[in-house]
Amino acid sequence: MLLVLGGMCLALLYGALFISGSTRPVMAPLVAQESIEYWLYESPNQVAGNISLQYRQELDLLYRNNEHQLVWMDHYQLNDAGKALVRSLRHTASDEWKAYRYRISKLQNEIQRLSNQPKHAAAIDVMLSDAYIDYAQQVLNNELLPNTGETDHPSFKKVASAPASRVTSLDVISLLSQSLEQGKLFSLVSELVPQHAGYDRLTHELDRYQNIADSGWWYPLNIESELQLGDVHPQVPRIRWMLKEYGDFEESSLSWLLPEDKTDPINPALHEQNYREGSNEAIYRLDSDTVDAIKHFQKRNDLPQSGKINTATLDRLNLSPYFMAQRIALNMKRWRYLPKAMGDKYILVNMANFRLDLINQGESEMNMKVIIGREQRRTPVLAETISTVVLAPHWNVPHRIAIRDILPAAKRDPDYLVRNNFKIYEGWQQPAVEVPLEDIDWDGFNSRENTYRFVQAPGEDNSLGNVKFVFPNDKSIYLHDTNHKELFRRKMRALSSGCIRVEKPVELAHALLKPQNWNQSLIENTIQNSQMRPVQLKSPVPVYLMYWTTWVDENGQLQIRDDVYKRDIINGASHKLDSIVL
Repeated sequence: MLLVLGGMCLALLYGALFISGSTRPVMAPLVAQESIEYWLYESPNQVAGNISLQYRQELDLLYRNNEHQLVWMDHYQLNDAGKALVRSLRHTASDEWKAYRYRISKLQNEIQRLSNQPKHAAAIDVMLSDAYIDYAQQVLNNELLPNTGETDHPSFKKVASAPASRVTSLDVISLLSQSLEQGKLFSLVSELVPQHAGYDRLTHELDRYQNIADSGWWYPLNIESELQLGDVHPQVPRIRWMLKEYGDFEESSLSWLLPEDKTDPINPALHEQNYREGSNEAIYRLDSDTVDAIKHFQKRNDLPQSGKINTATLDRLNLSPYFMAQRIALNMKRWRYLPKAMGDKYILVNMANFRLDLINQGESEMNMKVIIGREQRRTPVLAETISTVVLAPHWNVPHRIAIRDILPAAKRDPDYLVRNNFKIYEGWQQPAVEVPLEDIDWDGFNSRENTYRFVQAPGEDNSLGNVKFVFPNDKSIYLHDTNHKELFRRKMRALSSGCIRVEKPVELAHALLKPQNWNQSLIENTIQNSQMRPVQLKSPVPVYLMYWTTWVDENGQLQIRDDVYKRDIINGASHKLDSIVL
C-alpha cells in the first residue's frame, strides 16, 4: 500500500511539473498595450538597442486600429504569420542586392534571445511591423525584380512594370489592418511570396547553404594536384563533409561517415589536423562512395562526370556557401517575373541551361536544346503568348542585323545575296516593291531613314529554318528553326543574334498545332512546298523566356549553371543588365 501511495505521489508530482513546464506564459492585454505604447511613443529611437522605427506615423495608425495589441506575436513567441514574415525577410535580403532596411540580423538575434519580458516581445513586434511596411511596398511596387536595367533592348517594356499609382505605406497599413480584422494575416504575408513550386524548392536550398555558412566549418580546399579513386589526401574528410552538406551522397552511403551521436558531429578540420605524412588510413582515401558523390556533384554543376577532383570541380567546390546563398536568393527573385497562373500549357525556356520545356498540365511533354543570343546580343527575359506558327517562313531581316551582318557580307561578296536567296524591298508595308540590286544605294543603307529591307526566301539556306513561332514584341524576338543544326552539339550555345533557335522545331509545331488537326506529315509537306504558311493558333500558348543559373529539378536536386550573361554579380552592375519584357 505504501509503495502504491508513493508511486501515486510521484506520478502527481511529475504531472504537475509537466503541466507547469508546458504551460506558456500569457501577456495580458493591458500589459501588451503598455509595452507597445512604450516603444511607439516613449522610446521609438531605441527599440531593441539603438534601432529607430522608420514608419512611426504608420505604426501608430496600425496599432491604434489593433487596440495596441501584438500583431506578429502569440504572447511570447512568434505566431505563424510572424514566422512566415521573418523567413520571407531573410530570404529576400540574403542576396544583398539592395540596401534592405529590414534589420533582419538584428531581428533574428532578438528572436533567438526572446524572453518572457513584455517589452522585449513588444519590441520584436513593432520591429516586424516596421520591416513589413518596407517589404510589402517593395513587393507591391515590383521593386524586387532584378535585372530590369538592361540596355541591350532599351525600347522593351519591363516584365512587370510598376503600377500606375504607387502603393504607399498607408496603403500597406490599410491592407494589414483589414487582414487583422478578417483573421487573414498569414494569407496576407504568404501572398507576397511567389507561389510557384520552383521558388519554394529554392528556399530549402537557400536555408541549406546559409546553415553551412553559419556553421563556421567551411573553408576552401587547398589541393594542388588532381585526386582520383584510391588517392590519399589529408583533405579527403573535408571533401566528404562538403559533399554530404551539399546533398551529393546517397543516403545509404552516409552511415559510416556520420558519428553515432548526430547532435555532436565531428569537425572535418580535426581529421585534417590529425593526418600524418604517409598515412594509409581509410578515412583519408578517396573511396568509391565518395567518387560517386563527386560525380553527382559534377552532374548538378554541368561538369564532365569524371569522379575526379580536377581544377573545374575544385573551383565549384570552393565557391563559398555564403556566395551560393546570395546567388540562390537572387535567382529566387526571378520567379517574380512569372504570373501566378502560367497556363495549362506553356513553353518555358531557361536560357542559362540552354533548354526548352513544353509543359502540359504540369508535366513536361517535350524537352529540347536551344540556342540563345550571344553575350553582345543577349536574349531578353520575356513573358508573352505565341499566337502564330509560320511554316516555311520568309526572313524579314531586322535592321540591326542587316547593318551588322548582311550588308558587310554583301559588300565583300557580290554574289552573296543571290546565293542565299535574299531580295531587297522598298518599305515594310505589304505588298512591297522589289528593288533591283543595281539600283541600291549601298552608302545610304546605314542610315536609319532608309526604307530598304532584306528578305530571305524559304528554303534550306533560310536562317529561320523551316518553322517560326511568333509572339508580340518590338525587336523581332521569336523562336525558330535554324539551318545550322551542328551548333546544337556545342555545350555553350549563346550564339544567336537574340532569337531562340530550337532543336526540334517540327515536333514543337506539331505539339502546338495538333488540336487543330495538323499532323506531322501535313506539316512536313507544307514545308517541302517552300510556300510560307502562317497558321493562327486557336488557343494561343504562353511562352516564358527566363534566366535561372540555379534551380531545383524535378528530382529535388539543386542545379547550377554558368552565368553566361554575367547577371548574377551581386556587388557590381552586371546583375542589373537584363532585358525584361511583358
